[in-house]
Amino acid sequence: MPGKSDSVPTAGKSGSVFGAERQQIILGTINRGDTVSVGEFADRFGVSQETVRRDIRSLEEAGYLRRVHGGAAPMTTFDLTARRPVVERLQVDRNAKQNAARAAMALFQDDMHVYLGTSSTMRLVAEALVRSGIGLTVTTNMLDIAALLAGAKRCTVNMLGGVVNPDTNSVGGYETLKSLEGRLFDLCVLGCSAVSSVKGVLGPTKAHEVLVNTLAAQSQHTAFVTDSTKFGRRDGYVVLPLDRVDYIATDLPPPDAFTEAFTDAGIRILLPC
Repeated sequence: MPGKSDSVPTAGKSGSVFGAERQQIILGTINRGDTVSVGEFADRFGVSQETVRRDIRSLEEAGYLRRVHGGAAPMTTFDLTARRPVVERLQVDRNAKQNAARAAMALFQDDMHVYLGTSSTMRLVAEALVRSGIGLTVTTNMLDIAALLAGAKRCTVNMLGGVVNPDTNSVGGYETLKSLEGRLFDLCVLGCSAVSSVKGVLGPTKAHEVLVNTLAAQSQHTAFVTDSTKFGRRDGYVVLPLDRVDYIATDLPPPDAFTEAFTDAGIRILLPC
């Protein structure tokens, strides 16, 4: 198991740093909060960039870090993006979110009763549903989704009650949960801020946990739509364990450790066609 040593040996002119030592240095650098760049470490170790990528991939599959564009980042990174207003979040990783939303279209069939949750990605799901022309009865707590689908000729929209949160353009609180009493859905489709291969789907508040558990209990199937950057991130609450999730729609194939965890939990992974 790689350690968190602060020692920083470098490759000499006569040879390269061995694999286990390279991985220890990479992990130690990340755990100090520094950025791991594939190119810089290839030069530092005296190896090819592909060798460094293999090291990073091995550490990711073991659950020690997560790959990002051009390098790697800690597994312990909280997704602070989830605390930003939804209008700002819509511009973060937008292409990845649009591809995840496109993958989610396989979930929907005409005449379904569905619940659509609140997130920037879920807003993009609603946009894709408008374009699809699918006929649905939709319940949501997100104002953007209600407004978008209200203009779709074949959709009937139910907006939950509750207190409006201007940052998320959604309603929440006691009245929202009260509005769900006695409701049953063929499918609930939700966003999330992070996914753990061990703990499950994560979110920023206790309110998220309560709402998601309520919806999962009242839905025949539960799905999450998330871009692949959320795999390996962390957040404050486990909103739902993996064994209660039926589908995950995402933009890219998950890392091996996540694919294995999802398969063991019986989760079907949906990717864009």
